[in-house]
Formats: sequence, C-alpha cells, structure tokens
Amino acid sequence: MPRIRHPWPRRFRPGEPFFLQWHLTSACNLRCGHCYQPGEGDGRSPRPDREQVRQVLAGFRSLRPRAPFLPARVQLAGGEPLLAPRLFEILSLIRGEGLPVRILTNGTLVGAAEARALAAAGVAIVQVSLDGLEETHDRLRGPGAFGRALAGLRHLRAAGVSTTVAMCLSSANLADLDGVMALAAREADRFGFSRFVPCGRGGDRAATVLPAARLAEAFGAVQAAAGRFPGLGLPRRDPLWNVFVGQRCPSPYAAGCSAGQSGICVEADGTVYPCRRLPLPLGNAYETSLADLWDHPLMVRLRDRDRLRGRCGRCLIRWRCGGCRGVALAVTGDPFGADPQCFDRPTLLENVARAARSLVEAWNPPLAGGG
Repeated sequence: MPRIRHPWPRRFRPGEPFFLQWHLTSACNLRCGHCYQPGEGDGRSPRPDREQVRQVLAGFRSLRPRAPFLPARVQLAGGEPLLAPRLFEILSLIRGEGLPVRILTNGTLVGAAEARALAAAGVAIVQVSLDGLEETHDRLRGPGAFGRALAGLRHLRAAGVSTTVAMCLSSANLADLDGVMALAAREADRFGFSRFVPCGRGGDRAATVLPAARLAEAFGAVQAAAGRFPGLGLPRRDPLWNVFVGQRCPSPYAAGCSAGQSGICVEADGTVYPCRRLPLPLGNAYETSLADLWDHPLMVRLRDRDRLRGRCGRCLIRWRCGGCRGVALAVTGDPFGADPQCFDRPTLLENVARAARSLVEAWNPPLAGGG
C-alpha cells in the first residue's frame, strides 16, 4: 500500500521537557522479575567517578541547545538510585546547572531522614513504583516491598516532596489498576503508568505484555479516573494517548515516543541508549559527548517517522505518536516496526475522513462564546 500523505507537519512536537535519564547505579535491593535492567543488581555495579559525573552534565549542557524551545530536566534512576554513593553530590551539581531533578525509586529505602534530605537537596519530584496492591506488588517485587514502599511514600509527603505513584502495567497486575489509582489519590500527588517492555530481566515475560484491547481498557480506566479523583495528577505520556483521544486533534497529554526525539539515557557504566527500554547502544558518555551521540545514525533515523514500518509507517499521526519503539523492538525484533499494542484499527477511508475533519476544523475554528 502506498504511503498516505498526512495533513500534519513532519516535525515532532513533544509535550514533555527535554530530559536526561541517568542511571547512577545498577545496584538494587530488590530483584524484580519484570525489571528492564539485566543482571542481578548486586554490589558489582559500576560507579561514575567525579570526573565522569561532570562529563555527563557538561554533555547534557551542550546538548540542550538542540531543543531550545523545551525546558530541560534530569531523571535519576537505577537500579535503586538511593544506593548510589554520590547521590547527594550529584544532586548538588545538577542544582548548580539550574535543572529540576526527579528521582525514580522503589521507595523501600526512604525513611524520614532520607525524605528530609531529598527535600533539602531540592528534588522536584520523587516517583515511587507501586506495581499493584499489597499481594500483587509483593509477588512481583518481593515480600514486604509494598509496605516499605508505602511507608517511603508517606515519609516523602511528610517532608514536603511532591510524589508520583508509578505502575508498570502488564497482565500480571492489570486487575489492580483501579485500586492503585485510588491509593495514589490518597497517598500521592499524581499517578502514571508505563507499559511493561520485555527486556532485561523481564525478557522472558513477553507473555505478560497486554493485548491491545486490554491496554485500551486500561487507558479508559485512567481517563475515567480524572473524574473520580479530581485532585490527582494524571500525566498521560504514552504515545498511544494520541490514538485514544482521537486522531482529529493533538492530544493535550501525550508527547509521542521520546526515543531520539526529546530524551536520552545514560547508564552507570556510561553506555548511552535512546531510551532505557530501547537498549540499542549509541556509545559511551564517558568517551563521547552527548551532543555527538545525539547525531548517531540511529538517533537521526528515529527522528524520521517516515522510516517507520507496518501500521505505524502508514498511520496519519505517526509524527505525533510514533508508537513505542521499545515495545516494537522487544516484541517484533524491529525498532522501526509497528507498535504491537496499538489499539487503533482504522480503515484507510476512516483515516482520510479523520484527516479531512481535522483540516476543516483547523480552518474553521469556533467563534468565541460558542456563536
């Protein structure tokens, strides 16, 4: 089938800040079977020295002018980032760059003292993983993990730190989605989910990837939660939100796939990926500037949505969505293939009709006051 010309400009317009996701350590106190990190997360994790830390920050500084229209931020992850020996030194250096920082943690090591220290360090948001209610979470992450994570979440809120509950969604925990959102409404400031991508230690769990129809149900549940829990922030960053809200107008939430577009990932050993869930190495941040790695041929290709294949390559909103490249790679073996979880199945005629409606509405906006 010939490629269909779409009415939107061939330019990615992210709705998220330009970000560096920096995995400070692969060491972790948990052994979650669905983790995207390989290995056992033990104490043999590489640790960036001071010069390497400064090199990464300088590299991100040089890269930020590539997206001058976007704010920038740093996300610190692991492993478990609270096990990183230079965490607070690194936080101080990031603050010196004038960048907001988020920490992605399992929450189990956050006591009252740690929460106060993170608040004093100026951490903007701490994201705590809760992959289900107690029984499910402990089955996925280990006995007692739920109680410790919930305690950590409460310590953070008591210290005045803004918090997000994050859920990695699969068939192993979909039944708990409503319950976790209700918990988040009581215990946190916002709730978000990411799709399970079978890579790393989770590479043998591809059978738990949600079928497209079930994923659509999950999107519907999150959309409904906006009415049920009006005080709960619901960041909707998955590219498929563009499909869920309809193709006739840009999603007010979703930024599209960030790989090669609005983010870059650095591992503790310096390995750089387009996204941690797209484990195709670009080089090493301790040897090559992030600005140079941004121009790696893979990154250039990821920025060209006309190179996508299958349904994603034919889709009229590929430049606003693009599907998840990590899921495409993990499930199909092709990082440019169709997102196998996409729940949009329009015919060509429906796509053309949607495009036509979009153009009519764009040229004939409603008058102020609804007249």
